[in-house]
Amino acid sequence: MKNRIVALVVNNLYDLWLWRQPLIQVLQEAGYEVVAIGPPGPWREKIVRLGCQVIVYPLSRRGLNPLIEATSLTRLFGIYRRCQPIIAHHFTIKPNFYGTLAARLAGVPVMVATVTGLGYIWTDDGPKARLLRAILGPAYRQVLRLADAVIYLNEADRQVLGGRRTVLIPGEGIDLEAFSPEAVSSDRRLILHKELGLRPETPVVLMVSRMLRHKGVAEFVEAARRLRQFYPHVVFLLVGPSDDGNPARIPVEELQAWDAAGVVRYLGPRDDVRNLMAIADMVVLPSYREGLPRVLVEGAAMGKPLVATDIPGCREVVRHGINGLLVSPRNPIALAEAIETLLKDPILRSQMGAASRRLAEEKFSDRQVVAQILRLYAELLEAKGLPVPESLLNFTVEQVLS
Repeated sequence: MKNRIVALVVNNLYDLWLWRQPLIQVLQEAGYEVVAIGPPGPWREKIVRLGCQVIVYPLSRRGLNPLIEATSLTRLFGIYRRCQPIIAHHFTIKPNFYGTLAARLAGVPVMVATVTGLGYIWTDDGPKARLLRAILGPAYRQVLRLADAVIYLNEADRQVLGGRRTVLIPGEGIDLEAFSPEAVSSDRRLILHKELGLRPETPVVLMVSRMLRHKGVAEFVEAARRLRQFYPHVVFLLVGPSDDGNPARIPVEELQAWDAAGVVRYLGPRDDVRNLMAIADMVVLPSYREGLPRVLVEGAAMGKPLVATDIPGCREVVRHGINGLLVSPRNPIALAEAIETLLKDPILRSQMGAASRRLAEEKFSDRQVVAQILRLYAELLEAKGLPVPESLLNFTVEQVLS
């Protein structure tokens, strides 16, 4: 099986469940064995049910303890020596860093890294982040040059980090049937309105993200505070977990205090984001920097107008004045004005929502993204003089994901 193993390496097995099921499915249909490699966690059994072998390795997502970091590297090296994948594909910063080094040392023929975003040390302006950026930035660039290809989700990140061969792919891909304006029935919308204590005609402004400072959560709350003085009937829904492992996390107590004050409704983490989008009048993300935010892609696919910051990642999904509005980051006044513009104009919301759906169909289909990754795999195998299976050359993604 040596020539038919593809290793997908992540910092959280949840990422494979949420974003990479189509890639796993297509690789399996093309005759590959997919080995999922990630730290221990509650999502292991679900990944096993996808038909993957799951191998765990120790990883501290945010820590810099030298012993733990060295253990991550050596454990990945041992995993690669045992399972001998023909392709090792890494996602996010630490798997890219340690996985690429380990794969190179273990002689893995093809190594791919996907930069899903630049992370805390590039989005934070504090002294610790600046120091880490100065130290780790050059090292990360050098490691990425060891990869046979580096996939970026936006051009700005590619300019920052580079690589020997770089590929720009617009996001992780999304199922345009599962996320569509018709995906949630009117009955289900009415039930959700009732569960949330909302009238069907209540305007809803939705923000979904991890509860981190650099996601612009505080700016969203301040914009809501300003707007509710004039639009007390509008509901601002804030959805997502407080990430305990991130230095920029917003404590749950602070989120609950905003909720108690009636500024926003904080719903915490939810598994029905699609349904929440269906009842929302717009989707908002005032982040400081992104790779390519899935929540905006999902909002676009659902046919919603978008409000986001004019930053790398967001501007790949939001076309200002066409399917949404872009505002300067860290600016709650501009954010409030953009939200108000859409609240006051239902015709504009409808036009921008339709434009969002068209953009999602043109750029963000999971079929397009998976097809690009498969073509990249085939090109890299061929460049190394390795056999490219007919199943990969002649495979049609549409056959599997239709």
